[in-house]
Amino acid sequence: MKFTVALPDLHKALQKVIPAIPTKSTIPVLEHVHTALVGNELKFTATDVEITISLTIDVVGEVDGAVLIPARHFNDLIKELGNAGNVTVSVDPDNWLIAILTPSGNFEMKGLNVHEFPNIPAFPESVKAWIPKDDMAKMANKTVFAVSTEEYRPSMTGVFFQFTPTAVTSVATDGFRLSRVTVAAPKDKPFPDALEVIVPARAVELLRKIEGDVDLDVSRTHARFVIGALTLTTRVIDEKYPPYQNVIPTDNDKTLVVNQRDVLNAIRRVSLFANTNTRHVRFKMTENKLSVHSEDEDSGGKGTETIACEFSAENFEVGFNYRFLEEAIKNVTTDDDPDLNVRMTFSTPIRAVLITPGVTADSLLMLVMPVKI
Repeated sequence: MKFTVALPDLHKALQKVIPAIPTKSTIPVLEHVHTALVGNELKFTATDVEITISLTIDVVGEVDGAVLIPARHFNDLIKELGNAGNVTVSVDPDNWLIAILTPSGNFEMKGLNVHEFPNIPAFPESVKAWIPKDDMAKMANKTVFAVSTEEYRPSMTGVFFQFTPTAVTSVATDGFRLSRVTVAAPKDKPFPDALEVIVPARAVELLRKIEGDVDLDVSRTHARFVIGALTLTTRVIDEKYPPYQNVIPTDNDKTLVVNQRDVLNAIRRVSLFANTNTRHVRFKMTENKLSVHSEDEDSGGKGTETIACEFSAENFEVGFNYRFLEEAIKNVTTDDDPDLNVRMTFSTPIRAVLITPGVTADSLLMLVMPVKI
């Protein structure tokens, strides 16, 4: 195998596939990237068995072939070569020696036979959906932060996607907070009916900064996201997602409307004085004032800020884990609200609080469980 490629193109390609390479594996072959050349198309494939990323780029091909390249070693070298000029890579099929020729030097590393690489899952039978780039990025960005990290609740360690012909809803929860995002189906491309899939959080993280629309295939065991020349394949979580609708209150009768920037700044400053274990902050609301307070009895420190608000009741107090509250408020922004207001609704100090954009937007909802104060 032999090809020549521009360093910036090679560097960019490796950055996209390297997330599928395990840092250290008991299976050494997984620490390599499958590299195959056909004509002027070079295809990289990396996997840790759970997630597989493939990407095809254009190169100047001379001799077709395939090899397994030590991924991180190769990536580190390409990063150090900078972004100017070309690099020529050739492989001796007799001993799998990889020669790398650059404008300033020669490098060699040992590869492996491609026959040692695991098989990539096929999709003989799958359900398909097409999701616009911005909608996929929105669902990924505004849900994945709320995924559980507790392995004993596997269904909650991923994002739940629930399709109807007219919309798809994505949900994440860890039992203390919940995020739900709904986007409408494109007018000319309805979604499949009754498709449900739980995608692991790690795969959803990789969908946050996609560069194109998504062709989604879902089989019984895997989900495949095709974005232009890049393909992300992941095992799905084969569990029943909890009935999240049951925890969303419908009778919260107290409403707070507050500027997003003001309340986030107050939480961030006041939380500097919170106990590092409990992370508690307290909201005290009157008709037009919101007081954000935190204190740490161990250190004796305390902080309070008061900001303007609109509150529909007289007096009300409620406590939160400030990290959960901050993440929820930060993620309720929409392009439809130039004032950047957020709406919070309450019933009692111990029942779930709903957080939505200040404008009416059923497509975006956050839920945070309060803490005792």
